[in-house]
Parts: sequence; structure tokens; C-alpha cells
Amino acid sequence: MINLKKMVYLIWGFLIIGLCFVSCNNLSRLDNKEIQKTLNHIELEDEYVPELSFNEHRYVPAYSNLYYKSESTFIYCTVVLSIRNTSLTEDLYLNNVDYYDSYGIMLSSLIKKKNKLRPLETREFIIDFKEQKGGSGANFIVSYGTREELKDLPIIESITIGHHGNNGFTFTSNSQVIQSQ
Repeated sequence: MINLKKMVYLIWGFLIIGLCFVSCNNLSRLDNKEIQKTLNHIELEDEYVPELSFNEHRYVPAYSNLYYKSESTFIYCTVVLSIRNTSLTEDLYLNNVDYYDSYGIMLSSLIKKKNKLRPLETREFIIDFKEQKGGSGANFIVSYGTREELKDLPIIESITIGHHGNNGFTFTSNSQVIQSQ
């Protein structure tokens, strides 16, 4: 009888260890899928970018901080720049994605090489709320091109996310074409 009890405990132990192993292995695979998505962004050297007959520059407002109660008190916000290729068939090539402060001084270039967005692909760039240099007039300039003029223009917008106390808020800002060729 004692050996049977030990045997049952051993079997239960192996089952529990096996379940833990399978669960951890599945979590590991999920992380790898997320890593693959990040690595799947296509960055191209100039010589691999096709001739782009249509080019456009867009201005996108980005409210990295908002005034609160007075001009000397701010709420700092996270800003997400979302670039969505809405075409079902055409690739979109990002030439530049630059972040500027309220005074028009470039704070950072968010891509180092041209980026290819396949049909229906989205790229997001995040300005963390801890970055407090942008100001209430911060903005992005997004330059992109395509082989032919697009029938379906991309959706380029910023999403501002913030909170004060227990109250959270979010709003979007649409892009505006500033130059088109």
C-alpha cells in the first residue's frame, strides 16, 4: 500500500512538472513570435529601393505635454505615431520619420534606413512620456514614396495618451500633407 501511494505521488509530480515545462515552452514560443514581428520590419539600403514616382511629406501634430491649470504646469503624455499602409496591393516606402519640438528643432530621426511597409502593414513609433523636450507643439514629419500614385492613401496619425490622478485620456491628431510630388 505504501509503494502504491508513493507511485501515485510520483506520477502526479511528473505530470505537474510536465505541464509546467509545456506551459513555459509555449510562453517562450509566444515571445519568439513577437520578436519575429519586430525583426520582420524591412529596412532597405537606397540601392534596393525601386524608383519612386510619387513622394509625399506629411506634418503630424504630437502633444507630448499639455498645459494644466496654468502655463507653467504640464501633464506629460506618451505619443504614438501610427503609419498605416491602407493599400491592398502597393508597398509604401518610408524615407524619413523625424520628431521635432515646439520650436522646430529636430529631436530625433526615428528611422535610420528606408523602411518598406507591405500592403496593410502598420508601423508605430512611441515617444515615451518621460521624454519632456517635445512640448505642446511637438510634431512629426513623415516622408514616404511609392512606385505609382496611390489610390488608397496611408493613414498617418498620432495618438496622445496621458493621465492626471485617476483620470486617463487619449486623443488622435490627423496628418496634413505639406508637400506632394
